[in-house]
Amino acid sequence: MISIRTPWYYGWTIVAIAMTYQAIVYGIAIYSFTFWVPYWEIDFGSGRGEIMLVFVAIQAGMALFAAFAGRAADSLPIRWLVLSGSLCFACGLALSAYAQALWQVGLIFSVTMVCGLLAAGSITAQTLTARWFDQNSGMALGVVSTGSSIGGLLMPLLMVFLQTSVGWREANLWLAGLVIIVIVPATLLIYDSPAKAGIKPIEKPHPAASEVEVEHHQDWTLARILKTRSFWAMAFCFTVISTIFIAIQQNLAPLAQDSGISAMAVSTAVAVMAFVMIGAKLVFGYLADQVNLRYLYLTTTAALAAVLLMLNLYEVTYVLLLVVACLVGIAAGSSMPLSASIIRRAFGPLSFGRVKGLLYTVISFSAIGPWVAGFIYDATGGYETAWLVLGLLLVPAIFASSGLSGKIPAGITSKQTDLTAS
Repeated sequence: MISIRTPWYYGWTIVAIAMTYQAIVYGIAIYSFTFWVPYWEIDFGSGRGEIMLVFVAIQAGMALFAAFAGRAADSLPIRWLVLSGSLCFACGLALSAYAQALWQVGLIFSVTMVCGLLAAGSITAQTLTARWFDQNSGMALGVVSTGSSIGGLLMPLLMVFLQTSVGWREANLWLAGLVIIVIVPATLLIYDSPAKAGIKPIEKPHPAASEVEVEHHQDWTLARILKTRSFWAMAFCFTVISTIFIAIQQNLAPLAQDSGISAMAVSTAVAVMAFVMIGAKLVFGYLADQVNLRYLYLTTTAALAAVLLMLNLYEVTYVLLLVVACLVGIAAGSSMPLSASIIRRAFGPLSFGRVKGLLYTVISFSAIGPWVAGFIYDATGGYETAWLVLGLLLVPAIFASSGLSGKIPAGITSKQTDLTAS
């Protein structure tokens, strides 16, 4: 057996690697997607609603295969999953540089980017972290989830620089090279668990909790998960947050363009959003170990409600864009550590991947958000109606949040385990 020795707990090396590959793939595919829109409008002569269908196709692919990816993360070596996913992602970027029609881009992205986002994204990153950390897992999950936000901070700036320097096609080739040069070597340092690396975790759960997890959580079949109230409450609540978040995010550049705000200014606002998300993930990750999870979720709904209200009442200026970026960053940043904490508390680390995959499948349907906003814009010439429609979704989400207790399901008491909600 390989025995890893470092001056620090190797779990933090795993977290750093997971943050890195999330930063690259999410930073390009999710946070920077909006910067392809103006170029594709010109090159392919397509409307914004039609272009947003490419994003919908990516999310639809993730919805179809996320459950399989989650199960794979629980049963297959994560090192090989991340490696294969990053190579697929790089191939997709390279192939798209030679696309001659929007449907070709959609086909390429809906296959290759889906593989990259699932195999080298949050599912494997959070599954790894859940295995390497026992107590204070909320904080560790919050830290690893900042990887995607760091990507949102850096990658849009890099993409805009490359696109303005060499065009979007050659920029995609450079980004493909970045994926291969950075992620592929890093996968060699990934170990699925402390036992696989030949070391003991620094923190150990209460013996009774460990026994309960091993005995109980191995029984989480697909049917049993889908019958659990906490899963569906979590799925609905975070789907609403994601729907509103990505609707705003993916329409940010065209919205700003309509108001005469430059792409570089928008990239700065997106970077601010990502920076705030980093802080929100750390803060909410810490609070997830301390505070009732429903109260934290209600904070995210309040932030999004304020954003939608401002977009309807005020003219879009650069200052307003920055305020929107900050509030959306808080709402979006909180969702990942909160949902991960609920999964680990309610279902345990041994079933984390499959539950995360199923949740991803449901949340992926939130991709309809950008399409709805883009379609309404094409039909009405403005986004006001779109923000009103999306805002109405917050009402049932607030009621459904009563199920976000993160408590252990029936049969497991708080005396038996330390994974109950605060």
